[in-house]
Amino acid sequence: MYKRLKNKTILVVEDDVIIRQNIASMLKMFFKEVYCAEDGFDGLDMYEEHLPDIVMTDLKMPNMDGFELLDELKNRSSSAYKIIVSAHTDKELLLQAINDNVDRYLIKPLTEDDLFKAFDAYFEKIDNEQSEKIILDEHIILDLENSTALIGIEKIHLNKKEKLLLKLLCSNQSHIFLYEQIESQVWGNKSMSLAALRSVVRDLRKKLGEKYIVNESGTGYKLK
Repeated sequence: MYKRLKNKTILVVEDDVIIRQNIASMLKMFFKEVYCAEDGFDGLDMYEEHLPDIVMTDLKMPNMDGFELLDELKNRSSSAYKIIVSAHTDKELLLQAINDNVDRYLIKPLTEDDLFKAFDAYFEKIDNEQSEKIILDEHIILDLENSTALIGIEKIHLNKKEKLLLKLLCSNQSHIFLYEQIESQVWGNKSMSLAALRSVVRDLRKKLGEKYIVNESGTGYKLK
């Protein structure tokens, strides 16, 4: 698990400075990147800028609380693993978390054991839902967790946008993903020009071959 965490990024949204710093300090030993935000508005900006794999949020915060943040992530079709960290154990809050498809609800004060059980559950979820090793054909295997493609015996690196685009296309093969969906999931809060998208697709086709990523003119892309 520790090796796999080194390839992952996490966003911590917490209004208490001391708690936020303590959690971030510990997580930095295990994650590739740890991003921090002081409330839901700041958290949403950080999410769209960095598109982290995991979002860990407090509930009671000024400006935008945790549930409002999670609603905004849902509106953006976020695939991030969502963890609530709260001192509140009210039944209504727990039920709301279930209804909002929150993946984990942790009670403060946090322990390392709590956190790593949550991360174990995260890897179990992604392993069950979709293997991040995807066989395109007998010659090409995508290892999205490690941002690589094995082409024959040659291992090729995938940059962040290439990985995110492939992850999106592989999530529903043969489905046409609209340009707007690609912009949200791959570019986050940055605007995407069609020229920039075509550049990413062109580089992927050079690495993988021409036939796998198909353009539907004026609409979007799909994986063949």
